[in-house]
Amino acid sequence: MRKILALLLFGFSLGTSSAYAGNHSFKPGKLIDVSTDERLYEGTTLRRAIFVVQIDDVVYTLQGGRVSRGAKDYAQGLIVGDPVQASVEGKDVILQKPDGKDFKTSILKRERAKAN
Repeated sequence: MRKILALLLFGFSLGTSSAYAGNHSFKPGKLIDVSTDERLYEGTTLRRAIFVVQIDDVVYTLQGGRVSRGAKDYAQGLIVGDPVQASVEGKDVILQKPDGKDFKTSILKRERAKAN
């Protein structure tokens, strides 16, 4: 009985993770800026990547994952000014790296793009 239950749970987890991986509706955007933000939290300095991406007429400020002290490429291979594929999903934006892999960021701010 335990083996059957374990197999069912394993099969379910494979099905949900593969379904999640392919259901992004990417749109073209532009990477406007990449920087880092440092915050002191309970005596520890946390450094996170901050991305600014424009998708259609909305500019998103996004918080990426934690950046280690020795990290050289906190932009994850993305280059400021280049086009980027992005999928807005609730409070998150999924960005696609140049190697085709995706990574999740959290929306910190949304604003309308200024007209030129």
